[in-house]
Amino acid sequence: MAWIVLIASLMFLYGSFLMVRPSQRQCHIAKLREKAIQQGLQVRLASRLKLPEELSRPDMACLMIPRNDNQKGEVGSCFKNPETSRIRCYGIFAAKNAQVEKIFSELPPGAEALISSETYVGVCWDEKGDDSSVQKIASELPSVLGLTDNYEPSF
Repeated sequence: MAWIVLIASLMFLYGSFLMVRPSQRQCHIAKLREKAIQQGLQVRLASRLKLPEELSRPDMACLMIPRNDNQKGEVGSCFKNPETSRIRCYGIFAAKNAQVEKIFSELPPGAEALISSETYVGVCWDEKGDDSSVQKIASELPSVLGLTDNYEPSF
């Protein structure tokens, strides 16, 4: 009887230990985010940015670059449906469909949103790629920045 209690106790402790260890997916995501930070990008969860509910997952990561202190950009967002590849744009992106489609074609699979605020631009993605995906996003963020900075309103 004592052996059964001892084995059950050890299994309980071992199970508890395994529950607090990060999964392989969590370790992979942490490495991708670390790589993004090393490249000078900021990493935020989409749920913290209060984006519209069009992303496939609210816990998606957004890789962002800040605007210069003297820059003030236009606000907007653009979402790509991962199932249908349909793109919906709002704000600054609404009138720039051709440029937005070109940017999405250069981004890695899993990139679902372009976002622009007065202080930053970013790309939200599902973090299913590798280091080259982070590099592609980092190389396309200046294009998003240029797309939102060159806005001249017509009256």
